[in-house]
Amino acid sequence: MSPLNSAHEAQLVTNDGEIIPDGWTLLADEETTGVDGPYVLGFDRALRELDGLNGHYGVRINPGDDVRLLLPFIEKITLIEVAFPGYRDGRGYSTARILREAGYSHVIRAVGDVLRDQLFQMLRCGFDEFLVKDKDPAQAIEAAKSRFSVFYQGAADDKRPVWALRHAAEG
Repeated sequence: MSPLNSAHEAQLVTNDGEIIPDGWTLLADEETTGVDGPYVLGFDRALRELDGLNGHYGVRINPGDDVRLLLPFIEKITLIEVAFPGYRDGRGYSTARILREAGYSHVIRAVGDVLRDQLFQMLRCGFDEFLVKDKDPAQAIEAAKSRFSVFYQGAADDKRPVWALRHAAEG
């Protein structure tokens, strides 16, 4: 019997299935920022400090953080990490969707307890990168992308719902 996917070491993979290194450093609130970024700041720290910072910064969003509070600083943020502390906590999906609907065009990364079974929904919500626990993350992305060919509802991705396709065909 093969080991469970969640038993594998997490690897960073893009929505194109490319395994990439993580060049970002998550700073604790007491650590100072320097000129050598790129740094990921905690949510509360980002709210306090982003207005006075220039450079290459990311923000870690945890469940319960109101991502809409970051919208005034959206142009300063080049990465948003959305934490999934457990696979049962789906608040991060809404976070990604809110960001995409607000016009955020930089990288949204899923971190934490990210499993193969979640990738399809994460792709639809607008995630770009995934720190996923899987023996073959690239294949997991490809499987998620090919899982369904039509959709009943719109999402943050560019897939048109089946009702819109039907109306376009009739018109």
